Amino acid sequence: MDGKFVFGGEGAKIPGTDFGLSFALFKIWLRPEGQGFKGYTTASNQALLGAAIIETPVISFALRDALDEQPFTNLHGATVDVTISPNLFVMNGGIATIKMIIKRNDAASPHEITFFSDECKGASAALGDIHFVATLVELPSNEWDAPSLTYVPF
Repeated sequence: MDGKFVFGGEGAKIPGTDFGLSFALFKIWLRPEGQGFKGYTTASNQALLGAAIIETPVISFALRDALDEQPFTNLHGATVDVTISPNLFVMNGGIATIKMIIKRNDAASPHEITFFSDECKGASAALGDIHFVATLVELPSNEWDAPSLTYVPF
């Protein structure tokens, strides 16, 4: 599977710089093997707090088996538990891991994806993990081409 995400925390300023954040944003793009990208964003940005703006390139990662891809082929309306673990970095070259678990009411094992990038663009002053629960909605199809989309302005 291939994936990319962008996260922007709200109302934070990177210590020792004039770089500040005044918006909230989370978008993720996923492409199961043999399919095209689909993009998703949050239905509400209220819980998106964390002193960071992080954008990864497209990352290829493996799931345990092909059946693990099925829950991630269409996430529109899915409630997910997201944990982003960034390092401290300013102006690109950062490291971040995202873990996303689909929340379900049944007792079956949860569906989870995790991928890592050491080529993140942006900046992070986050101390510790950034965690939120969100309901995802599908992005318009003109925003599905993950490799061509960029949100970090530098």
